[in-house]
Amino acid sequence: MSHWLIPANTKFYDVFSAFKQDQTYWPVNAKISPGDGVYIYLAAPHKQIGFFCNVVTTGHQLDEIINDVLPFIKRRPDENGPSKPFMKLGTVQSIPLEENSALSLENLRQNGLKGMLMGARKLENNPRLFDYIGRNA
Repeated sequence: MSHWLIPANTKFYDVFSAFKQDQTYWPVNAKISPGDGVYIYLAAPHKQIGFFCNVVTTGHQLDEIINDVLPFIKRRPDENGPSKPFMKLGTVQSIPLEENSALSLENLRQNGLKGMLMGARKLENNPRLFDYIGRNA
């Protein structure tokens, strides 16, 4: 089992409504497997981890699940681009959004996060950050 940190752009997708569901679909762009754990990092204006989920299944195509994700799409980032496969996530924990949260971007950077969070990151590749998130989630 691996653990991942994945960014979410709230301008494109209503993550708050999606993760109120027991399960929701999310695009995959890494070698994520069923049983893995996923921390969802909410981009600006929130700039903190907002959810922890377990990967239920992978390999779903958009045309198979479009009716499940359509209610949460605010605007598509690239309607002409290729569709990524999706995974089904089970929401385990919603993390309260707080000023000065231990899971804010600033605190994540002070505890091992390097660079911009533009795609999925396997947390086992950064033990310091993985330990910090595990202690504060």
